[in-house]
Amino acid sequence: MADQQALLQQFMDEASIRNTIARFADAATRADAAMFHSVWAADGEFIIGAGTHSTGADENVALLRKLRAGKEFFVQFALPGVIEIDGDEATTRTFVHESARGPGEKYYRNHCIAFDRLQRSGDGWVFKSRSFQYLWLDTDPFAGNGFPLFPDGSAA
Repeated sequence: MADQQALLQQFMDEASIRNTIARFADAATRADAAMFHSVWAADGEFIIGAGTHSTGADENVALLRKLRAGKEFFVQFALPGVIEIDGDEATTRTFVHESARGPGEKYYRNHCIAFDRLQRSGDGWVFKSRSFQYLWLDTDPFAGNGFPLFPDGSAA
């Protein structure tokens, strides 16, 4: 019975961690500052490549706002990789693809790995550290049209 309880807890923790990763991608795509704030530990560290860094939920939201400023569109897809849980801490690698256009004729597409450290927070998990390492980056123009999201989050 104890083994079943431990397996159930592991399953619930992994589902909660995947939900945190999904909420990050959703918040980044929709520029939802409140949701983005909710996925961070108070002192959570956000690192993008070698040159972009912020610490603390409030600074991480400010960085999101800066990165999203003037974008015609932005979308992030996240695929959680292996999750390793050790008590109230966890690590995972998340495979990420992003595309964006704007402001103006600026283009951005990438594939990266997010190296994540999470900590238990109440019934869920939050990022203690999230570090994006680029695998591929393309800033050349691309074809297609971006469509703004309506306030309810649906596409135009």
